[in-house]
Amino acid sequence: MSRARLPQTKTVFTRRPYSPGVIDSLFELVKGQTGPSGWILLAEDATTFLLLFILQNSPYAAARLEGDRFRSLTLRDYFHSLASMERPGLTLQIANPVLFKCLLALTQKLPTTSGTTDLVNLESLLHQIKSSGREVVVSQMRKEDLNLFYFLKGKLQEAFFADPDSVSDDGSNEDQFLEYAYAGKSPEPVTIQAYYDVRVTAAEDAELPWPEWPGGIVEYFLRPRPELVFLAGGESVEKKAIGKSRFTLGRNQDCDLVVNDTVASREHATIREGQGKFFLEDLKSRNGTLVNGKRISAVALSDGDEIRIGDCRIMFVEKSQEPPKGDLARLARLDTTALKLDEALLQQAAEVLSPPVEKKEKPTVLGLEMCEGKASGTRYSLKDKTVIGRTKADINTNDPKTSRHHAAIERREDGYYFIDLKSTNGSLINDREVRTQRLAAGDLIRIGDSAFKVIEVDS
Repeated sequence: MSRARLPQTKTVFTRRPYSPGVIDSLFELVKGQTGPSGWILLAEDATTFLLLFILQNSPYAAARLEGDRFRSLTLRDYFHSLASMERPGLTLQIANPVLFKCLLALTQKLPTTSGTTDLVNLESLLHQIKSSGREVVVSQMRKEDLNLFYFLKGKLQEAFFADPDSVSDDGSNEDQFLEYAYAGKSPEPVTIQAYYDVRVTAAEDAELPWPEWPGGIVEYFLRPRPELVFLAGGESVEKKAIGKSRFTLGRNQDCDLVVNDTVASREHATIREGQGKFFLEDLKSRNGTLVNGKRISAVALSDGDEIRIGDCRIMFVEKSQEPPKGDLARLARLDTTALKLDEALLQQAAEVLSPPVEKKEKPTVLGLEMCEGKASGTRYSLKDKTVIGRTKADINTNDPKTSRHHAAIERREDGYYFIDLKSTNGSLINDREVRTQRLAAGDLIRIGDSAFKVIEVDS
């Protein structure tokens, strides 16, 4: 299988021809927008199907469909794969926060249970999930159609179908889950995969400072990364690409480049990327860091600079590799003027990204439902300002991992905003640490050992 039909979402545009100008225009457009925070950019040709997950207006993670499973990619691998595709078409969709997480789990985790409906007893699987009381994602795939089901504390909360007409709309989510697998319109078998580990993370290069690169996001990720050529006593050579915005050097085995020298500090120095340059900073090491024979505290690196830590020599090489054959050269020959997003499409996307505020007689009113915690199942209304905390708050969690005044939810003209009140253990929304974020129905807030689902309530 080289493609998939995802559960239905709101589509911004579909099957647009790819060029670097299309991607650069899109990310220029989303900068600073306050519209939907979760997007999925699909790219497909006759043999390849790629997904780019965009969260809070930045690329977050990426994946490729291989057979009947997805494989996680770095952002750099994604852009190189995209550049090598044969006339790919691009589709941009808005994703429900829960669907966004379900798809991420599929691309980043291995299924705990996998098989077709001939081998997997679905009633037994449902019973097992209910008994576990865990957060679980289950996928059903028939031909190209991918359906997803989200369980929280063992209860089926959300069902997402590629073709909603494939099941009756008057049954429960659980009824639809069984109906599609056993009584669907197609005789084709259904592949079932259950994921009991749904903790998702950003790609390892998601924090790279691509917005500072003048050539745009595509050129940034296609250009070669600088390397450190590590010479230890003249006997061994190690090359390491600087693939992070903060790259550490030191004796500690957790450093990005381990310096096996007793003179080196545990975390001796760091290389940071910014404004298109790479800066080496000594981290107040005991024995210091030399660049081209001179002791430094911080310096901008140039191609060929020699870094010395103890007896170890490390060469900074900025032009050590050529881009994969055909990528930049082929893209440079594209008629990007003809392939760029046209004005009408940009306007269409802009309206979705930042829709005009309309006065409504009955504005959307949000509330919270505790789904994990000592008062699980309790629903809470939200005031103009609602404080959540361990004690003496509008919503008391009675959770020792929650600060006394942990967070607040404020109602503003354009919606509800979650604000972390400098809590000790932080706050997560849809498993991403946040300080301030606009809320939408379906968002999952985690503080300490407590979790709340954002719900719509009658005004």
